[in-house]
Amino acid sequence: MHDIKTEDTVILIDVSRSMVRKDFRPNRLTIALNAVKNFIHAKFTIDPKDRIALLSFGDKITKLSPFSYQEDILVNTLKKIQLGGNGQLHEGIAFALQLLVEEMRKLGGKTQRILIISDSKLNFDTKLQKLISIAAGLGIFIDTFQLGTEEVYSENIFKKIAKNTGGEYGFFNNSKAILNAGISFASKKASKTTNDYFSPDKQEKIAPLINEIALPLRRPSVLDIRLMMSKNGLGQEKCQICHSLKAPMTDADFYSEGRYCPSCERPMHISCATMWAKKTEYNENIFRCPFCYFLLELPAYATKLIKEKTEEEPKIRLLSQDDDKTTHMVLISEENVSEINVSCSYCYSIFLGDYKVYQCEKCKSYYHEPCLEKMNNEIQACRNCGAKISFS
Repeated sequence: MHDIKTEDTVILIDVSRSMVRKDFRPNRLTIALNAVKNFIHAKFTIDPKDRIALLSFGDKITKLSPFSYQEDILVNTLKKIQLGGNGQLHEGIAFALQLLVEEMRKLGGKTQRILIISDSKLNFDTKLQKLISIAAGLGIFIDTFQLGTEEVYSENIFKKIAKNTGGEYGFFNNSKAILNAGISFASKKASKTTNDYFSPDKQEKIAPLINEIALPLRRPSVLDIRLMMSKNGLGQEKCQICHSLKAPMTDADFYSEGRYCPSCERPMHISCATMWAKKTEYNENIFRCPFCYFLLELPAYATKLIKEKTEEEPKIRLLSQDDDKTTHMVLISEENVSEINVSCSYCYSIFLGDYKVYQCEKCKSYYHEPCLEKMNNEIQACRNCGAKISFS
């Protein structure tokens, strides 16, 4: 017979744009949040020793509340929710797994759960499959709570997630059913046998687990960047690793190289984070936040950025007039900027549409307009191919 244990539950709430649809009154999100409140109340009525953490997922993952057994605090935390973007479910699950894994490391003997509340129609891709396999291996139940007017597709991703992890799936197409489901989903789970990733004789399993649940650093939003650039850049963030506005290694401003930990929201330069990662026990692209120990993943170009800066700076070849190695910088039309799938060759940041973008005629590398101006003042040549820039 299965034991009934205290539970840690992470509630993962979809806040993507589709949640403002008014097919449920007043809208989908309001009904979903009322169901969450019912779940929280019912959970603590069943067992006041259980704990709940709250996350939302849209264009970014937001930790609304750490684990707590105080109903009023959790309910008030729901007021922090902000709508926006498309639901990034795999990142939300990875975030939830990290929270649960950290608790499993501290103290065993609990049942671990994730409750997903969403109206999304998603594909079951490789990344998501790996995360579900990890959850199943760790014995973490994932319950899926889907709301909408109809189940319109045959291979339901939420049904599949619940089935693969031993969780429950529910589809609800009216407000009363949604509110009642918030109560019924609060019932206890029967604990099950898990693969203990954390026992001394199974340390080799830690590495792949870490690689799969690490999350990317969060980019500053367009609004963040605009605020930083106002007042001549005085609104920039200060990196919490180097305690400087500009990155010491690259001399880049925070709005071009800065990122945030998605868990504690501490700001850091990519180059500083990369140097920190080189000192950790994982690999050069995976590290723990120096402040909250959340597992983070560096972008692929970060190591290359540091390598270029730590090696001796190559000298730009001085070209004679008859060498004829010059280049023009071609302005890219605004409608084509979103199609660029590489980063700026000067600051290594992607193109968000806030600046004009230029392309080197010779080597086809791209630059933000401010980066092009800085580069021209420094070396009067394309950083990538060395061709002298002609403005004639």
